[in-house]
Amino acid sequence: MKRRVTASLTLVLIGSASLHGCGDDPPPQARDLYRSRADCQLDWGDDPKKCEPVSSGPHSGFFYGPMYMPGAAGLSSSTPRSGSRAMSTHVSRGGFGSSSSMHSSGG
Repeated sequence: MKRRVTASLTLVLIGSASLHGCGDDPPPQARDLYRSRADCQLDWGDDPKKCEPVSSGPHSGFFYGPMYMPGAAGLSSSTPRSGSRAMSTHVSRGGFGSSSSMHSSGG
């Protein structure tokens, strides 16, 4: 009987730890959308890894800048950074499914 209780307790502890991990959302991340690679490079530099072409979807033909943490170093979570050449900002909120992200348009 003692062995059965230990096994049950172990399973409860493992399940509890697993559920706790599910509740922690990763911090939101943002990336700016640009009309051209040149606009992206003016904001982020000449490193080709920082300006990624979008090849499908509604933003096909545009360029994404690198991921950054919104709110860090004065970066906004809803609009492009001040002085940025980005046409909009996409903020990924974490979690599951497409409902976990937000799009904003800027000028």
